[in-house]
Amino acid sequence: MKKANLLIAIVICFTASAQFDNSFGIKAGTNYSKYIADYDTYKRKIGYYVGGFFNIRISDKTSIRPELLLANQGTKTSIEINNDFNIGEPVIAEGEIVSNINQLVILLPVNFRIELIDRLHLELGMQAGYLVKIQEVLKKVPYDPSLEGEKNKFPLSELDRFDFGLNGGLGFEITDRLELNARYGLGLIELNNFYKTSVISLGLGFKI
Repeated sequence: MKKANLLIAIVICFTASAQFDNSFGIKAGTNYSKYIADYDTYKRKIGYYVGGFFNIRISDKTSIRPELLLANQGTKTSIEINNDFNIGEPVIAEGEIVSNINQLVILLPVNFRIELIDRLHLELGMQAGYLVKIQEVLKKVPYDPSLEGEKNKFPLSELDRFDFGLNGGLGFEITDRLELNARYGLGLIELNNFYKTSVISLGLGFKI
């Protein structure tokens, strides 16, 4: 009986949804991400995302939008070299060691959207993420510039690969097919026992 009631409820939902224009689309944009941790060595870095979405209309003002994205995000690290860093021994070259930690992540956001005014939508929801690849790229090495550009991969088997968080933002329909999206996502899971993710994104979506 319970299975029959569940099936009826699903059919009703899809029937109601079919009365409105559901839509597929593709989207891409840039992001500005960092790790949130107890120390201030992490700063934001620029990345990107690409993917697609399916907009499921609930009413003429509301919808649910699941997305599937591939994102390059992560953080920039900045460590100051001085006598304290070198434990009292002579410093070869003072300055900052700067690197980018690039993470390739599969993201699955699911947002509830409500139209605030004509063409402007508020988006609130949750997001799951799965780490595919991670590497560090050295950007600035004062004591040995020849190391700049060197890439170091991290073994995925030793890292937390699943992330979960909340996100929210705004969507504006520039035309009936083209839209602008701005969003902020905050990870709720403390990854590898020391950081959470923080990502600001801006991009365009195109309804197919």
